[in-house]
Amino acid sequence: MRMILTEKKSSALVWLALALISVFIDSPSYVVDALSSPTVGTAAAASVTTPAAVKGNDRLLLNSTLKPLPKEVPVAIIGGGLGGLAVFCALQSRGIDAHIFESAPTLLRGSTGTGIMISENGMSALEAADRRLPDKMRGSGTRIVKQRIRVTDPLGAIEREIAFNMTKEQVNIGWSRAQEILASLVPEKFIHCGAQLESYQLVQKSDEGDDTTTDMVDVTFADGRSVRTSLLIGADGAGSAVRRVMAHAKNPKKAKASYAARYSGQLLWNAIVPTKDIQPLVHGIGEVEYITCGTDGQVVLTFDAGEEQTSWYLTLMEDYVKGAEGNALCPEIRTALEDNAFGGFGRKGVKKQLEQAFASWPVALACIHATQESQIFERRLSDRPALKDWTDPTCRVVLMGDAAHPMIPSQGQGTMMTWEDAADLAACVAPSLLKELRNSTQNDSVVDLSTAVRAFVSHRTERCARVQKFSAEAYMGSQSSKFFPLKVIQMLGRKRSMEFIKDGYQPILIPEKVGLRKRFWSLFQRN
Repeated sequence: MRMILTEKKSSALVWLALALISVFIDSPSYVVDALSSPTVGTAAAASVTTPAAVKGNDRLLLNSTLKPLPKEVPVAIIGGGLGGLAVFCALQSRGIDAHIFESAPTLLRGSTGTGIMISENGMSALEAADRRLPDKMRGSGTRIVKQRIRVTDPLGAIEREIAFNMTKEQVNIGWSRAQEILASLVPEKFIHCGAQLESYQLVQKSDEGDDTTTDMVDVTFADGRSVRTSLLIGADGAGSAVRRVMAHAKNPKKAKASYAARYSGQLLWNAIVPTKDIQPLVHGIGEVEYITCGTDGQVVLTFDAGEEQTSWYLTLMEDYVKGAEGNALCPEIRTALEDNAFGGFGRKGVKKQLEQAFASWPVALACIHATQESQIFERRLSDRPALKDWTDPTCRVVLMGDAAHPMIPSQGQGTMMTWEDAADLAACVAPSLLKELRNSTQNDSVVDLSTAVRAFVSHRTERCARVQKFSAEAYMGSQSSKFFPLKVIQMLGRKRSMEFIKDGYQPILIPEKVGLRKRFWSLFQRN
């Protein structure tokens, strides 16, 4: 069965296809098996190369040696990934000079092997963070014009094919290129690499000229350096050190359970390679190809990642790999899992193992053959328990992005939710920070910083928890019920969830001069 849909035809079949099969993916955190690694945020890079400079910018934000830290900064951002850089840009555009503290020795490390799909909610968040960002992403990425879904049986025979033109903007770009674009807007003096957070402590600072005090946070790094800040932002990814310290401070007995990895049972392999190296071509310009392989959770995904690059992904379920009653269908992969050798770039033998597992799918084979084994990244997909509270008791420490809500990358929303967080956090706290930094008592209509942080968390938690839950349930290649009435209900539920994700974000807009406190809180009231 073959169908070609255009914008003029009914969109019902498009929604049906999208509800059955998710075609969006990104990397929620660049770490080697992100949620089991003791290294946090973006610091667990392995086998990486020095990146090329951003186009039109001949400087590289690299710090290979430790340097003295400032004694005090307005905002300390832990983590220099897509979230930390985005919230820096959002604060900078509102007159706040934040500082980024990255645990890795360098900020930019070249390709992570992953691409991201910037959907309309992500573009809205980037626009709200810094108006320069959307066009910069468009300039290096590629706009997706068509998506094609193929449903095959377990032997690779095509059962049906659905193709449709994109009616809304979606820009695909490499993760590392997106990081470079964000970093190009950050002055080097605000970036501190080799700064791995060890702990933080809440303190009070006496204000000059009166008897009042201000809550502050003293941050200590593993090398002994420290910094004081008015606001500590944990943007250090799925293995967040800030989240871990916060959890143990709140409830030591239940701390580990609150940030323990929740493995989905799905395995992922991915890489980015020059499109010309893949023969035959596996997608057109500005196109996405998505293949379900007849087995639950087995998928082939390829897409144009911009700049003549192809991003490809392959998935299998762990149960399928291990087989029934000890009869492993992929014995080498099973052995790697059992020996804790699975994860990261270039595991020996992974290329041959993938060729065997995906032997019936020519698109997968073309991608594998064009990729050096050292470029293939693998991981067990996982998230963490949803949090209702992203702050410490004083609201001077706050989590965002994957540190607060890491997601299974089935809907491509890990980065999008992170950018939404970045834009909204900056919008909420900037007026309060400026008032506090200026030690001003003239504008009493501006809420205090702790109130602004609480408002941000209250505004974001429900949406992020819902998207996190849906991302886990609608994993790549998940199969719908064969009982038709239940299947229809599932499809309608997925349609509603996808509409909520893509169309349900409106950036918080707070004027530079916030009016009455009641007006501030009205921004978060539901209709």
